[in-house]
Amino acid sequence: MKLHVVLFIFLLFSCSQKHIIVNHNTLSPILIMNRTACYGTCPQYSISLYDNGLVRYEGKMFVDKIGCFTATISSTLIDDFKSALYDVKFFEFKNEYDADVTDVPSVILEVTLDTKTHKVVDRFNGPVELKRLHKQIDSIVNNIQEWTECN
Repeated sequence: MKLHVVLFIFLLFSCSQKHIIVNHNTLSPILIMNRTACYGTCPQYSISLYDNGLVRYEGKMFVDKIGCFTATISSTLIDDFKSALYDVKFFEFKNEYDADVTDVPSVILEVTLDTKTHKVVDRFNGPVELKRLHKQIDSIVNNIQEWTECN
């Protein structure tokens, strides 16, 4: 009888669903965008976008959400954004757009796709196409309805 109970318990647990835990800390983002501070009330935050749809947001100053939050977006949005990067030839942008102006926030955009990485610091006078990418990233993040606080 004991053997039947042990066998039953063994079979019960061996048929249960297995939960796979994904450690997001081991993933590398395909995009990191940082909006830096200014002497005024410029929003300061960073956004990381991962190929699996994970979005990580860290609000620092002058934003609605202060702290670290994560969410997930669809693969369609990821693919659309990747296409936009290639359409504007992101990897051909200069590394830096700057001027001798003191109180101007920067937008630092770093993208890694297909083993290529390119970082663009847009402090002043960046191309219109680059500004559109910044707005597209902000739009993706602003349209997320459900956020989870980071652990």
